[in-house]
Amino acid sequence: MDLTKIDQLDIVLLCGLYGSGKTEFAVKYFKGKDRSRISRSDIRKAMFEMTSFGEKWEAGKFSEESDVLVKFIEKRIVEHFIHLKKKILVINTFVTKKSRHSIIETARQTKKTVGVIFLNRPLEQCLERNKQAGSLVPQEVIYALSHKIELPDKSEGFDETLILTYK
Repeated sequence: MDLTKIDQLDIVLLCGLYGSGKTEFAVKYFKGKDRSRISRSDIRKAMFEMTSFGEKWEAGKFSEESDVLVKFIEKRIVEHFIHLKKKILVINTFVTKKSRHSIIETARQTKKTVGVIFLNRPLEQCLERNKQAGSLVPQEVIYALSHKIELPDKSEGFDETLILTYK
């Protein structure tokens, strides 16, 4: 797989359903490439464990109220790395245009290039892979997100788009 164009971008969004393989893909193709990684799942986990006196995070403990803060923290980390002139990989589901908009706008306002990789894996595979993962995301969450998928395209403001469809 040729990621030459994507590698040159300042900001890359890595998107897909839970269980689509985002973390695995990130490690395989981006680890050791001088790019800072930001994961909303990791922010949720760290924030929960910090505020709950070390209680172990589980995906079922997700709450919309705390996710507002998670998104705020993610945005500030992105801005921080932009200020440090670091290349960034932002990992999240980002299944809708609306969910990707904030990062694209930040890139445009700071005159940074931005691209997206969408891992388009069949729902059944995502559900099965999710069962095997350490932090199990409730199936109903994955089902709900699967019905909202809007595949990314350049018209959203991306410099490059890559959609990887699995069979």
